[in-house]
Amino acid sequence: MRVLDPDARRDLSWDRYVRLNAAAQEMIRLVPPGTKILDVGGYDGALALFLPGYEVDLIDPATTGASLLHEPAADKSYEIAVSIDVLEHITPEDRDAALKELARVARRFVILNYPCRETKEAQELMLKLTNNALLREHVQWELPDTEWVLKTMTGLGFGVEHRAHASLGLWLGQYLSLNLVPDSASLLNRYLVEHHAEEPFSTPLYHLVVCKR
Repeated sequence: MRVLDPDARRDLSWDRYVRLNAAAQEMIRLVPPGTKILDVGGYDGALALFLPGYEVDLIDPATTGASLLHEPAADKSYEIAVSIDVLEHITPEDRDAALKELARVARRFVILNYPCRETKEAQELMLKLTNNALLREHVQWELPDTEWVLKTMTGLGFGVEHRAHASLGLWLGQYLSLNLVPDSASLLNRYLVEHHAEEPFSTPLYHLVVCKR
């Protein structure tokens, strides 16, 4: 098991911190330490910073060479399969297959996080301002439809619940600084993580979906 420094969480961008922390708190609520978790598309594996004492395996095409649709794991080989801000970066025609794969490898739980469709106008504006390649996928492929996600996971044998979280308004300024003035953004992000991780919102940024067999 990797030895991780939880203090490194404060060096994450605010948007990564809030989505990873929200998902991790659900996992801590659901299963005890030592549980085997699959982090699908987690890039550098930062989710594990929030889960000391848990066994977290990572697959990500950019860092491990594996991906959800091209790295078969045994059926129900993980207690939890978690995919945080990944579904919106899968082409719409492959999203059904992606959810089926998560359901296949998860013994009990699937946890998903992705930007709300209500953020479409803000995503389009931020793409115009930053030309960020990840946001281009948000806009061109459209963000996941939560009603469709819930219906699909129910059809795969899960009970589902979901909640909205994080502030879209705060994200706009934070993400703009991250892309346009990255040298200053690190100080801003640390301040936001330390003081505004639980900021109230009028329009939410993310949907967190918890699926249980």
